[in-house]
Amino acid sequence: MRKSVSLAVILSAIAVPCAFTSVVTGQPKTPPLKIGTFDSRGVALAFYSSEEGKKLLEEGGEPGLEARAHLQTFSTGTVTDIIEKIKTAPPRVAREDGVSLIVSKWQVAYKDPFVEYVDVTRDLVNLFNPTMLKTDDIVNYCKSEPVPIEKMSMAPPPKKGSVASVRDAVRKPIKVVPNSPKTKAITRPEVWR
Repeated sequence: MRKSVSLAVILSAIAVPCAFTSVVTGQPKTPPLKIGTFDSRGVALAFYSSEEGKKLLEEGGEPGLEARAHLQTFSTGTVTDIIEKIKTAPPRVAREDGVSLIVSKWQVAYKDPFVEYVDVTRDLVNLFNPTMLKTDDIVNYCKSEPVPIEKMSMAPPPKKGSVASVRDAVRKPIKVVPNSPKTKAITRPEVWR
């Protein structure tokens, strides 16, 4: 009995420190790095379906706005100009989701298998309070594949009123259902095929 208790105490004394150190290096284990990723198309769609985004599209004062909105919403165009509008919010989202960094999933060139990736798309989408589309619809839209950016940039800009127009897509409430004809029309417009 005494030997088994002594053995248990010795094993516990060894096991507890080993649980917090690397067997190979003997260094304390650090928690895995957590990186927040988001689908930039969802952020763009949320912004352009918000009151501020709709107003910006309707005024259209900025040269190239419509083309940039299409790259952002249908392809993998950068949304740094949109994120700038909510620049104080990403640190809060990072804290709430326990991530050290937030980056577009389209900008990640390499994924280390020992890093934990957390999808923060829904949290960023909610920051824009999209009025014409529901958050779930936007998140479902992000499950579809983006139009390759090279196809987008070589195509002429869509005509106002076409199915491919972001302005029209956010004006009319739509239900985004993956693989439905309506979703395909929005995610892969005929203009760019």
